[in-house]
Amino acid sequence: MRAPEGEPRSQTRIQSVSRAMALLVAVAESEDGATAKQLSQRFGLSLPTTYHLLTTLWADGMLAKDDGTVFRLGPQAGVIARAYDRAAAIPQSYRSALHEIANLTGETAYLSVWHGLAVRIIDTVEGSQSVRVAGLEAGYSDNLHARASGKMLLALATPEQRAAALAGRALVARTPNTITDPGALAAELDTIQKAGIAFDRQEFELGIDCIAMAFAQSNGPIACITVSIPSQRFEAQREDVIATLRKVLLRPDA
Repeated sequence: MRAPEGEPRSQTRIQSVSRAMALLVAVAESEDGATAKQLSQRFGLSLPTTYHLLTTLWADGMLAKDDGTVFRLGPQAGVIARAYDRAAAIPQSYRSALHEIANLTGETAYLSVWHGLAVRIIDTVEGSQSVRVAGLEAGYSDNLHARASGKMLLALATPEQRAAALAGRALVARTPNTITDPGALAAELDTIQKAGIAFDRQEFELGIDCIAMAFAQSNGPIACITVSIPSQRFEAQREDVIATLRKVLLRPDA
């Protein structure tokens, strides 16, 4: 298995992990799967070693076994494949904008996109003076009604997509400020759609205010960036953060 381009040559390598990865890739490349005997011959490994590596991958769900002898990709390999596809679908310019905004504001910034009928955080960057919100990590997609990113992308959604995303969803009161009335949320989303900017006014977590804005042009999935700010300095920074979001996200190359 060829090392990735640019990999440090002095990096410590664990032989058993490298062998397991080589076997996994070989199975992935085989249309009909492969047996332990075939793989042991291909890689010059003893049959017991090959079998132990393959059964470890099988036990962890990375491989499946047909008829007791033929190994194929397992369900956990699909998790990695789907994650890679999601990451590959996000333009690098989106991630560059995320880093730029975190650097310019000094606050934690989040990149979020539609994922099915949920608004999922796919990347975060901490600024120099940032305070991270507990639980808001890459992969988080709950409580879209209480997050600036969720409200921003709901506001941009078609009426059908918005209705489907909210259908059967309880508007949980994360804090006393969370909007829990469907009519009030609809009014808020209409305001956000017109203004092009969304706020989380301590609705997800007390002590944290957030501002979200979507990318201006659509060379990739509909996405937005959120900046979270401790409430004690929110009013002092609000206009500067909005100006930074507009500067970075509304320019043609964003």
